[in-house]
Amino acid sequence: MSRRSLVRRLSAVAALTALAPVPAAPESRSADRRSLQELTLERARDGAARKLERPKCQRLLEEFRDKMGRTLAENLATWNRTPVEYLRTIPFRDGSFHSTCSSGMSALFSVVGMRPVFVCPNFRKEAERDPWSAENWIIHEMLHTLGLGENPPSSREITQRVNERCQ
Repeated sequence: MSRRSLVRRLSAVAALTALAPVPAAPESRSADRRSLQELTLERARDGAARKLERPKCQRLLEEFRDKMGRTLAENLATWNRTPVEYLRTIPFRDGSFHSTCSSGMSALFSVVGMRPVFVCPNFRKEAERDPWSAENWIIHEMLHTLGLGENPPSSREITQRVNERCQ
């Protein structure tokens, strides 16, 4: 067999091998779970974005203020984005390392005035059980990224207002 023929055959085998499906490795199970978490998060973010298109829901940005007295709408204006555009730029990160997640009291959390929003392992289960609330939790955390602190208003008060305005 000539060198040229051998090179052609090896190239053909390499091309076919590249197209063959790769069997899943045992460690890919955690990647599958992460993908489900990401899909659930994306569905909840899409639902939150639909809610934020409504003027009644957007009024939250006028009603809440940061610790300096600025409305969240004023803070959003510095980003030169609509509420929906801003929501889509917020990075979501794994928060499983944090005690807020391990306590089981939160599915999402953030630091006031900072991005990203951290996602706890229980988010997927809670979001699948109650998608409407998961969408509102995302809006709640978005408000924190725009500078809304807590106590006052309490986390419960913020969630209640989001639930009322973003039905």
